[in-house]
Amino acid sequence: MGHTDPIGGAMPLSVGQEGLWLLHKLAPDSATYNLAGGVRMEPAPDPEVLARAARALTERHPMLRSVYVEADGSPRRLVKDPGDIGELVVRDVPDADDDELERLVAAEAGTPFRLSDEGPFRVVLWRRRTDAVLLALTHHIATDAISQWMLWRDLLAAYEAFAEGKEPGWAPVAVDYGHFVESERALLESSRGQRQAEFWQEQVEGSAPAELLTDKPRPAVASFTGASLVRRLPDELAERLKRAAAEQEISQFALALGSLQALLNRWTGQSDFLIACPASVRRSAAKDVVGYYVNPVLIRAVFDRNTPLGEVTAAANDRLRQATARATYPFPLVAQAAAATGPLFRISMTMVTTDRFGSELAGAVAGVPLDVAGLTTTYLEIPHLEGQCDITFEVTRDVQGLTIALRYDTALFERDTMDRLFDQLIRFMTAAGDTPERPVSRIPLTDAAQKRSLLALGSNAGDGS
Repeated sequence: MGHTDPIGGAMPLSVGQEGLWLLHKLAPDSATYNLAGGVRMEPAPDPEVLARAARALTERHPMLRSVYVEADGSPRRLVKDPGDIGELVVRDVPDADDDELERLVAAEAGTPFRLSDEGPFRVVLWRRRTDAVLLALTHHIATDAISQWMLWRDLLAAYEAFAEGKEPGWAPVAVDYGHFVESERALLESSRGQRQAEFWQEQVEGSAPAELLTDKPRPAVASFTGASLVRRLPDELAERLKRAAAEQEISQFALALGSLQALLNRWTGQSDFLIACPASVRRSAAKDVVGYYVNPVLIRAVFDRNTPLGEVTAAANDRLRQATARATYPFPLVAQAAAATGPLFRISMTMVTTDRFGSELAGAVAGVPLDVAGLTTTYLEIPHLEGQCDITFEVTRDVQGLTIALRYDTALFERDTMDRLFDQLIRFMTAAGDTPERPVSRIPLTDAAQKRSLLALGSNAGDGS
């Protein structure tokens, strides 16, 4: 099977990409699937060198310079020439303060892509007098979390090489995304694919998505507006959780996922529910390929409040193993076969391990500045619209420890509710590490200080003071 078809050299999409294309067509003015990342550079980089690095990046990764069209009723990807897409945009803002700069970056991150014209990649530099902020923005149809870090690895390496009068020392990219599309199609035509389809049908049947009571009425049309809360776990706690997971013979992600499942049981009363965990379906041969190699897998939780927390995390570990072994079966086909009247999940959790990005980038995630051709370069968390789920938890494991981001739909939830949920997740994770034998019902939702405060409020309400 070839990588291209006869329609002007256009290439077919993966099933996941086809789903994202359909969502883009339904809401072309939405930035829901924009993925944003940024760095602060001090002093400001040389714009000509940076422009050359950005062009080299798109030359190396054809996905970044692709546009999406329809031919004979099917979506196709067309690769454009280097320089046609993804050229650096420089904006001078010499007097902008940090707040104004943050607003400018957020506005750009929230600007939708015109996938048929401009493609899925933009890179913008805002220059002030003494520093600059660089934003790299992609549409999810072209990248996943690993691709985002790969993009930064290659872009910064190219800048450093060109600034020193050298060429980037990149290893050749062994395959292209077309190999993944071919292997996916082969799976769907095989008996193995049929067995995976049957597995996912069994996982979905009789269950329901985990769903929190919302603070606001759910709008008839999703607003796709979101906000993020980001917390760094204390190093001592992160180390304790790492040791506890090893002692319990489960992964750190399973400990976090099982803790979330137990917490959701306490909030919702649901004893049989589904959470999505985006899984990487990237093979080792594609380790340097920018592309959409992610597929949501559904993790089913079945337990009651009397179940020990350690049993919940152990079951999460087992379910994760079963799901990841069958992660290549495209989720859109699972949803289609289920014929559900609503979504199969509203809450998701994922983990990214940064050691695959190299020690320097991994350190940047943990807050350690990079030296890029003499420029002090600091990673920035860029707020962006996160409306794909009601709530998404992103756990990042780096060389220093754990960072958790909670991204939520602001049309549904208040900040106070999400802060409370976040506090309690960390409390449940701590309990999963320290007292896994304790039943889910016995994990305290508040600490002693919060309990005293609530009791005081109740007392004041009772005496009218």
